[in-house]
Amino acid sequence: MLALAAACGKKGPPLAPLNLAPEAPKAVTLRRLGDSVYLQLTVPEKGMSGRGAFSVDHIDVYAATVAPGMPLRNRDFLKPEHVIAHLPVRPPADPDAPEPETPDPRPGPGETITFVEKLTEAQFVPQTISKPDPVSTTKGTKQGTPATAAAPTAPTAPTAPTAPTAPTATPPPPPGPPVVTRFYIVQGVPKGGRGGAPSPRLELPLLQPPAPPRAGSATADETSVTVTWQPPPSTTDEAPGVLYNVYKDTKDTKDTKETKGRKDTKELAPVPLNDKPLAEATFSHPGAEPGKEQCFVVRSLAAVGTTSIESDPSSPICVTPRDTFPPAPPKGLAAVGSAGVVNLIWDASTEADLAGYIVLRGEAGSATLQPLMSGPIRETRYADRTAAPGTRYAYQIVAVDKAGNRSGPSNRVEEAAR
Repeated sequence: MLALAAACGKKGPPLAPLNLAPEAPKAVTLRRLGDSVYLQLTVPEKGMSGRGAFSVDHIDVYAATVAPGMPLRNRDFLKPEHVIAHLPVRPPADPDAPEPETPDPRPGPGETITFVEKLTEAQFVPQTISKPDPVSTTKGTKQGTPATAAAPTAPTAPTAPTAPTAPTATPPPPPGPPVVTRFYIVQGVPKGGRGGAPSPRLELPLLQPPAPPRAGSATADETSVTVTWQPPPSTTDEAPGVLYNVYKDTKDTKDTKETKGRKDTKELAPVPLNDKPLAEATFSHPGAEPGKEQCFVVRSLAAVGTTSIESDPSSPICVTPRDTFPPAPPKGLAAVGSAGVVNLIWDASTEADLAGYIVLRGEAGSATLQPLMSGPIRETRYADRTAAPGTRYAYQIVAVDKAGNRSGPSNRVEEAAR
C-alpha cells in the first residue's frame, strides 16, 4: 500500500492535451468534369485542439442530393447512410520503426487525397434529409393540443388594449438551393474513435453541362504550340455563355495494376494548362518538341454561381512539330596564318540541338565559298592544312542543327598560309 501511495503522488511533466478527434480536412475543393466529380482534400495532421500530431484511420465522404428549396442540416446529413466512401489513410511515420520493405500507397497526414464519383441517374434523385421542425402555436402547450378553457370570472373594468403576444415558434431551417443540388462533406475518423470536425459543405448544382468544343487544329513554331477550336454548337439555359480550359490529352494513360479501380489514389484532378479560364477559342503553350506528337483536349466551362461545370473533352487536337528553324550564325570568327596552315577559331553556338559547324572557303574576292568537309565538326576551331602557301583565302562558318537546318554565314575573314 505504501508503494502504491508513493506512485500515485509522484510528480512528472504535464500530459499533452487529449485529442479525441482530428481537425477538419483542409483545402477541400470540388470540380465537375463531364460526369465525373473530383473531390480533393488534405489529410488532417492535428487534433481538433489544433495542437499535437494526430493519426487518422480513414476519411469518410458524405453525399446527398436535395430537391430545390428543401432544408439540409448537418445533424441529419452526417449519418452512416449518407457515407459514400471510406478513404484509408496511412498513419504518421514512426521514427523508431524500421523502413518498410514496400511503400505504403495510402496518403498520409498532410498529403493530398482525391476521390472521384461518377454521376449516374441515381445521384440525380433528390432525397429527403431534413424535415422542418414542428411549430407550436400556443405557449406552454403541445402542438395540436388545445389550451384548457379558463373558468369564468367576474367582469372587471375595461382596460386599454394591449398588443397581441406573438406565438412562440421554433424557426424552420433555411430553405435549400433553387435547383437540385448534390452536397458533399468530408470528415477524418481515427481508429476506434469518433469523427472529427467536418469540412464545410460543398455544393454541386446538378445542371446540364455545356457541350464540348468542336473540332480544332494546332500549329507549332520554334518554341510553342498554338491550339485553336470552334465553340460548342449550343449552350444551356442555366449557362448561356461558356469559357474554356485546355488540357494535355491523357488518352495514352492507362490504369496500372496498383491503381486500377481505386478511389483513394494520390493522383490529382486534371489541371488545365491555362492559368485561368479562356474567353477566346485559342491558346498558346510553350514547349514545342520537334518530332514528338503533342495532343490537347479542350473543355467548355459554364460558371453557375460560385460553381464551375466543365463539359466532356473535345476530340484530341494533335500536332507533330517539325524543326524548320535554323540556328543563329556563329560569331567571332578569327584567322591566323602560319607555315603551311591557316588556323581558324570562333565562338561556340548555344542552340541545344546543335549538330556542329561547316567551314566555308574560297579565294579572296570570291562571291561564293565552298565547304571544306562533308559533315559538321563539333570543335570551334579548325586548321586548314590544304591552303596553298601565299594564296589569300576567305573563310566563313555556318552552324548546323540535328534536323539539318543550316544557319546563315558567320563574319568573313581573309588570311594566307606562309
